[in-house]
Amino acid sequence: MPSFGWLTLAQARNALAGRLADSGMVFWTSAELTYWLQEALRTWNALTEQWLSSFAFIATSAHAWYDLSSLPGSPRLRTLTDDYLYSAIQYHLLEPPTGAGAWTGTSQFVLADLQNALQARRDEVIQAVDCNLQNLPPLASTPNVRRTYFPDSTLEPVRVRFVPLSGTPVTLSREDTIAFDAFEPSHLQTSQMPTAWSVITEPPLAIDVDTAPNVPGSYDAIALQAGLQFAPPVATLLGVPDDFAWVCKWGALADLLGRESEATDRPRADYCLKRYMDGLKIMARSNWLLAATINGIPCATPSLREMDAFSPEWQNDATAWPSLVTAGMDFCAPGPLSNLPTGVSLNLVGNAPVPSLDGDWVQVSRDVFDVILDYAQVLASFKMGGAEFAATKDLENNFMAAAIRTNKRLADLGLFRDVQVGRKQNIEEPRD
Repeated sequence: MPSFGWLTLAQARNALAGRLADSGMVFWTSAELTYWLQEALRTWNALTEQWLSSFAFIATSAHAWYDLSSLPGSPRLRTLTDDYLYSAIQYHLLEPPTGAGAWTGTSQFVLADLQNALQARRDEVIQAVDCNLQNLPPLASTPNVRRTYFPDSTLEPVRVRFVPLSGTPVTLSREDTIAFDAFEPSHLQTSQMPTAWSVITEPPLAIDVDTAPNVPGSYDAIALQAGLQFAPPVATLLGVPDDFAWVCKWGALADLLGRESEATDRPRADYCLKRYMDGLKIMARSNWLLAATINGIPCATPSLREMDAFSPEWQNDATAWPSLVTAGMDFCAPGPLSNLPTGVSLNLVGNAPVPSLDGDWVQVSRDVFDVILDYAQVLASFKMGGAEFAATKDLENNFMAAAIRTNKRLADLGLFRDVQVGRKQNIEEPRD
């Protein structure tokens, strides 16, 4: 694939150091400046969705659903860890960048503070933008029992099917107890194949079906899962897209600087909270899938809600129209399953390529590099606080304005720029 080859990481870092009047890299180390250039590049791609990539895989009967964030070779692999963000936060707070290792900084913080703040915000991001869906292992169903509990890592069920031990599965519609009582007044006394489910809001998380199943079986559920438990000094995957890891970082910093302690810094805490909230909005509206083909033929990309509504049991219906069904960010299923194995090819918004070695080429065009430097300078200046950091506001505005102009220019190149393929499920079922 063609790439930019006019600027190395070492040259970009020297340019940033010059911007900061620290050419000797004394106040900002080489490693720290690399962090800020990488984050600026990732943020730019999060805002502009420029790095488009093709990805192909073979869908087999072994899996109905595919998580593109973990498929080998996917351009949307999630690689960043809590260790990476601990170091970024430590740079911002003028603490030694030990990552997930032993804390050697001031008494204002301990590593557990960073861990708890980052984990809480990471799980909040997952909940807000629906970016960690999984097809759960079958949940056992007991005949004549209406309630079934989820694993404690489950944040929210999205879709439930009842799969009898023998017979045809049934995709259940999502309703609530009031609907059960109103439209099926004898449902509590009835034992038969269920047709609907509702979420039990009190913990632990569970679902009730309208009628207790009268045959043995299990529930096939798609659910939003919490991220992995952080366990320093072991580095743990964040579980959010790499280009949006900065959203979790700003949320954690808002909590760390906003608490009542010697570390309190209200102006910077407010800034971090605004960046976090803005990041959630951007993330919720981001697109990840542009188009799909099955066996080389362009196919529809309906949301899970659309497909279940207009083609019930499409997974097992050999006559269903070939489609790539999207349930949420990076989570999709080719259908119908009766036609598998089959070749699936996708056009995706890939991760921004970021340099790590001095000789690596920075993947940015000449007209964009200056605003990348603007934002990297803002990130580097955060640790100074006060008037010095406030003075970088115009640089941040330049960066955001350039992203807006780039978005408009790229959108105007497309005839169907209003079609948000990867966002269909969230459009059909808004999360806010």
